[in-house]
Amino acid sequence: MSKYYYRAGVKFVFAKGAIYCNEPMFLDIETSNNHAEDPKDLRSWIVSIQVLFHNEYHLFRYPEELISWMKKLYYKLGLKPSEKFKKKLIVYVHNLSYDASYLYPYLIGLPGVDPDEEYQGIIEAPNKFLSLVFGSYEFRCSYRLSGMSLEKWSKEMGAEHMKKVGMYDYDKILYPDSELSEAEQDYDKYDVYSMRDCLYKQMAYFHDDITQIPLTKTGYIRRTLRKSCFNDPHFKKKYFWDTRLSAKAYEYALKSFSGGYTHNNRFWRDILIEKGKTYEYKPGSGKFIKVDNIRHRDFKSHYPTQQTCSNRFPIGRPQHVYDISKMPFDYPISEILKEQYDFTHFIKLLITDCSLRDPDCSMPFMQLSKCYQANFTNKIVDNGRIIKASGSFIMYVDTITLSILVEQYTMECAVLDVYRMKNGPLPACIVSVVDKYFKGKSDKKALVHELTEQFGKLDPRTVEAEFDLMQEKAGLNSIYGCCVQQPLKDQMQIDNVMEFSFKTKFITEDEVEAGLESYYSGRNNFLPYQIGCVVTSLARLELYEFIKLIGYDHILYSDTDSLFYISTPAIERKIEDKNKSLRASAHFVELANGKKEYYNEFTLEPDCIAFKGLHSKCYGVVTSKGLEITIAGVPARTIIGMDKDKPIYYTREEELAGDETDPIKALDHLTDNFSFKVNTGICALYIGAEGYESIRKPEVFFIDGHEIHTAGGCVLKKL
Repeated sequence: MSKYYYRAGVKFVFAKGAIYCNEPMFLDIETSNNHAEDPKDLRSWIVSIQVLFHNEYHLFRYPEELISWMKKLYYKLGLKPSEKFKKKLIVYVHNLSYDASYLYPYLIGLPGVDPDEEYQGIIEAPNKFLSLVFGSYEFRCSYRLSGMSLEKWSKEMGAEHMKKVGMYDYDKILYPDSELSEAEQDYDKYDVYSMRDCLYKQMAYFHDDITQIPLTKTGYIRRTLRKSCFNDPHFKKKYFWDTRLSAKAYEYALKSFSGGYTHNNRFWRDILIEKGKTYEYKPGSGKFIKVDNIRHRDFKSHYPTQQTCSNRFPIGRPQHVYDISKMPFDYPISEILKEQYDFTHFIKLLITDCSLRDPDCSMPFMQLSKCYQANFTNKIVDNGRIIKASGSFIMYVDTITLSILVEQYTMECAVLDVYRMKNGPLPACIVSVVDKYFKGKSDKKALVHELTEQFGKLDPRTVEAEFDLMQEKAGLNSIYGCCVQQPLKDQMQIDNVMEFSFKTKFITEDEVEAGLESYYSGRNNFLPYQIGCVVTSLARLELYEFIKLIGYDHILYSDTDSLFYISTPAIERKIEDKNKSLRASAHFVELANGKKEYYNEFTLEPDCIAFKGLHSKCYGVVTSKGLEITIAGVPARTIIGMDKDKPIYYTREEELAGDETDPIKALDHLTDNFSFKVNTGICALYIGAEGYESIRKPEVFFIDGHEIHTAGGCVLKKL
């Protein structure tokens, strides 16, 4: 049989037991709403639908027009599945979760779809779609594939058709019968053209065809990791099957996992720290600190460093070594910690009382969110971190996290249950992939610097090298993401009026055991979840060691792999001595220029003139470049107008500063009472055809004389 054929001038290929249309379709919608304040009075609808397929561009104004066209295409291309083969036409939508909220009730009318059945696809949570399948049409989210906005993706890819920005006024009410301006039509058209340009360039870079593209950004690196691991004849059994977790061990690993440590020094909170001034540390303490310098350091490739430099990964067979209900003796924490370098333990703790050993400890580590079955009689919390607590609660911790908690806290607690695994370095087949991308990033970074110096930043050679650098960086960062993907994920399903329910949910121990058995038996699965969990714990431990080295009174802010701190010559000597110690045992790669590039280095960033922090993910600095602020949920900038065809942006720094021209005084505007009015962020409200909580079913009605066809959708409201 031929591996391909043509139908209506379109190529189809046979692969993976299916027939794929060799060309994807690109789809995007624009929407509007009546801006009602009361959600029950809110009405939202599609203004236009843009489709690009087989180099033909189509603009539809009503969803029924799209469905009619897709039905005709279905028969024209012969998309009806045969007895032997499924047929697939891939449709990329850059934010599938948003667009599907409007189109879904119409798409179930496509050929080959039974409207009374639950629909196929990958639905990760209510209104969160990774893919959706309607007969032979498979919708995929290109945002999840790229990991970035279409504007950023088109810039990074150097798309011929760059995403148009600022040419569409989302505060303006448009209707399906409104005449679109030339600028609005260009905006619509360029969305699908830039999507096409980006996808094709990404496919060329990774040597993919339509049958090989992964669903998510991490899929690329997962493919590379899988190939490397499967080339090791011992990996599948020794490092995967033999290290499989039971349901309970998996629960402990899952609940012990925690992300990066992000916290503001609780005694420097809401205080503007300015270089050259003196401040009292902790009100009433009588301890004054002169600020000679404010410095910022971060770890070079911190998670890859742990993966390549540490030998504390749980790669041994899991052992259930203690259960308080079955054993007539206690298991002291001290005994667990004696084994911390040789074994990783996942521990279930019952804590009845705890408090910081040092009341001056400014960076507590115990997380309130990690307290299960909590029955507190008293607690003092600082930005989600426990200072003191009594009553009772359960915590699940690994050995590394336990070592930090024991050092920081006095605890009345009992060990309830313990699983243990032998430690060792990550297998060479994983480390080699980390090295490949670390070397690639370092080589490309050196090349970009060389080309910029020689030819300038805008030279095509520099631009191409910058593109390659971004791909290597993305690959390196994705390795950790692959390792920490949960083996078991609940899956949702959806009915014909967009009501969500669980298709698969792992609740009982038997359900989890069955799910794990399926995971470990899966032909394409290969990464033990527990090794990913430990990466973040090792990174937190290293960060913690530098926090102690700098001193609780000199630390200003911690963010996963970086620290802001008040610097002194003595502190800098200690940091550099520590760096030398790390360098002595650090892993390295040899670059194309013959130089060695080492992991595990705490590197200096530009010095700060002033710093102010409020809480986690909310702080600002003044450097020689001016004011820079980081606030989770507040956009970095917002378009406020146009200068001909160029957007005019208003940054969050400008909004914070207002009329203040001194960046240090502007930074002091950052308080809990400050409200952003322009850079506000948005929230999503899902409504039916007749407003909030109405049914998600197509309706036709009139608003201000305009005929509206809608089943509701997602309304983005400013916060």
